[in-house]
Parts: sequence; structure tokens; C-alpha cells
Amino acid sequence: MTISHAVQFHHDDVFLIDAVSAFIRAGYKENATAIVVATEKHYEEIRAALRAANSGGEDKLVYFDAVELLSAVMVDGWPNQARFTSTLGGIIERAALRGSVRIFGEMVAVLWAEGRSREAIRLEELWNELATRHTFSLLCGYPMSGFPDQKDNLSYLQVCHTHTHVHPAQ
Repeated sequence: MTISHAVQFHHDDVFLIDAVSAFIRAGYKENATAIVVATEKHYEEIRAALRAANSGGEDKLVYFDAVELLSAVMVDGWPNQARFTSTLGGIIERAALRGSVRIFGEMVAVLWAEGRSREAIRLEELWNELATRHTFSLLCGYPMSGFPDQKDNLSYLQVCHTHTHVHPAQ
């Protein structure tokens, strides 16, 4: 299987929404289904940006609340591999019936904001493991506020190492 597992660091929501919208619009050009696993606020902002760009493809946009989906894959506060694989694998399989799949995910950002960096890194690893069974492109978003001193921050480097592409903040 092939995967592009990119991370988009950002200082503000406007930059993030622009980056995610561009990622989804590029997928629409290849007739991809876009899965957005985000906070409700970000999902609404992404939908508004896609409408404003007149990009079409809203019938190929699937939304899952990041907090709710996260709770479905956690056991005792830790990402559970079996739950993650069955839940996210099933979502990807259904989407792949309609063509290629692009995913924007904020579950890791939710964990990171809660100070749960180990759990977020494990979730990134689970995404990479899932990519051995399914083909998809994944974009993760992390606010830079979670990395106050990225030059000396081991966590920042760990996040970078779990991704195939790193897109710096604006």
C-alpha cells in the first residue's frame, strides 16, 4: 500500500483551514472521497472554505467528530490497536469503494492539547500501521502552541518522524 502521511503545523486556524481546504480540493481533482476527522468548529470552517472556493464535491465529503471518534478507539486512556484498525479501517474501506481517499485528522491535536503527547504519537504510529493495509493520503494538523520550543523539543521531532511529509507553519 502507499501513503502520504503529512503533518501541517500552524499558528492559527485560518492558515490550517486554507491548507486543509487545498488538500481536499486537490483530492477532488482525482475524484477522491475526503474524510474530515475534526472538531465541529474546524469542520464548519472547512466546509465554508470549500463552498467559497466553489470546489464542488460536497457529496464526497464525510465528517467525523474528532473527540467522538477518539473515544471510540481509546481503552483506558490509550489508543487501542484493534479498535483503531477496525474503526478507521472500516471507514477507509467504505470510502475506497468510491475511489481514492484523503483524510484530514485532528484526533492527535485533541490529544496533544490535553497534554497527552505519548498517546498522540501512538495514534500516529497506528495510522502508519493502517497504511500497510489501506491506501490513503492523510494530513494531520498540529498547532504550534503545543511546541513552545521546537528546536529543542523531542516531542516535536517525534511528530515529524512519524510523518512522510512535514509542512511548516506559516
